[in-house]
Amino acid sequence: MCDPVTMAVLTVAQGAAQYQEGVAQAQAQQSRFDANRLAANEARDLKVQTLNQRATQEAEAASEEKLALSIKALEGEGAALVAQGESGLTGNSMDLLLQDYEAQKLRGVTTINRNLENVEKQIELEKRGASAEAQSRTNSLQQGVMPNFLAAAVGTAANATAAYNAGKVDQPSKTYTSGSRSGKGDNYFSGASQNQGRGLSH
Repeated sequence: MCDPVTMAVLTVAQGAAQYQEGVAQAQAQQSRFDANRLAANEARDLKVQTLNQRATQEAEAASEEKLALSIKALEGEGAALVAQGESGLTGNSMDLLLQDYEAQKLRGVTTINRNLENVEKQIELEKRGASAEAQSRTNSLQQGVMPNFLAAAVGTAANATAAYNAGKVDQPSKTYTSGSRSGKGDNYFSGASQNQGRGLSH
């Protein structure tokens, strides 16, 4: 069987190996977490960029529609004014006609603005959804947790002490030969007998 010191040393080596294994596992887990978080953020950013581009396109389209309405209204008003000059019409009828062109333009602009606002709200919701999706994907993996060095050291020391004590118990105890003890006793009693004999001779 191993002597107590060897058992204690082996226990310390095993504890150190377990600690290093725990460190390696934590580092590997952290690497997986970081890679997953990076991929999730990149996917979110790409989606947000696409949504921003869509919002820009929608705003540009709305501006073009409003410009088209303004041009149409101006053309209508111009035609009405030309007709008025040619026919000599004046009064409330012409005013109502001009006001109708302006009203049509304003109704069209209002509709375009409302539609654009709804699209922008939808895009904002989709951005929030992309952020929530990225966060959920990030949380799907746990970060690596490094083992506690102090706790590992204390645990290893306790195990080494226990192994050392167990090794001492398992060691065979030292024995003395009966001859050495019995010889000493025989000499003692032999000497005593001789002394007694001398005393009796007198």
